[in-house]
Amino acid sequence: MTVSLRHALSEIRKNYNSLNWWRNRVFVPYLFGTLTRFYPKYPGYGEAVRVMEEDWDTMIVLDACRADSFQSVADLDRFDTYDPRVSLGSHSSEWTRRNFQGGSFGDTVYVSANPHTSLEAGDAFHRVVELWETHTDEDWGVVPPEAVRDAAIEAHTEFPDKRLIVHFMQPHGPFIGSVIGDDHRNESEYWQAYAENLEYVMGYVDDLLEAVEGKTVVTADHGQAYASGLTERLGIGGHKPRLRFPSLVKVPWAVRDGERREIRVGETTEAKGEQVQDRLKDLGYL
Repeated sequence: MTVSLRHALSEIRKNYNSLNWWRNRVFVPYLFGTLTRFYPKYPGYGEAVRVMEEDWDTMIVLDACRADSFQSVADLDRFDTYDPRVSLGSHSSEWTRRNFQGGSFGDTVYVSANPHTSLEAGDAFHRVVELWETHTDEDWGVVPPEAVRDAAIEAHTEFPDKRLIVHFMQPHGPFIGSVIGDDHRNESEYWQAYAENLEYVMGYVDDLLEAVEGKTVVTADHGQAYASGLTERLGIGGHKPRLRFPSLVKVPWAVRDGERREIRVGETTEAKGEQVQDRLKDLGYL
């Protein structure tokens, strides 16, 4: 018997009477997740974007930002082109693994408010600035966008010859840009809070568009779905991995042209291996 089979049987023995376990570990990923047979293509939306193969100097990532929400909130006239893309993942860990894990990007500095960057690809970049570790607001349980903006400008000043990835946690909850909490049950209120959180972070995105020269892309790692009633009981709300629904994988791709930077390749850093479980729980991943 293989190790993986023994592990699977052990999990079943421990959780056979847990509805949540069957839903989250079997039903959602393997029944609804069968749509991943189309990976990396999604019918009607084309090839999924592999972000490191695209042409940019700076990539700004808005966590859990749906393409349709971005189109409603952002001033698209600020960008030279806008063309929604399909993400490689419907969850931060999945998106991070499929885009970066096992790669060597010595020409890139990653400023991240999301713990999954360090957990899944901490050794893939020239430098990872781990803001989740140093700048989490303990009252909100999330890194505020002003800390991300400031760290990104500082990183660009220190590494002007590197590509720059800037990963904001917003509009992912907790909704610090809204007077409505992210634990309410009404769907219209939820999307109102989500939009307010997106509006809040876009002000800091605008700051970066002005402060950092070069060609800049604004995108997202994945989208977001709302669950209530039957969909909530089925466990397909939020942004579970392996689900290829348009609301989860159709993401913005807004391009702002600028005078290009001269990029040089350097060494990659070593993964630190810090424990990130508490932060992932704060963000609702665990």
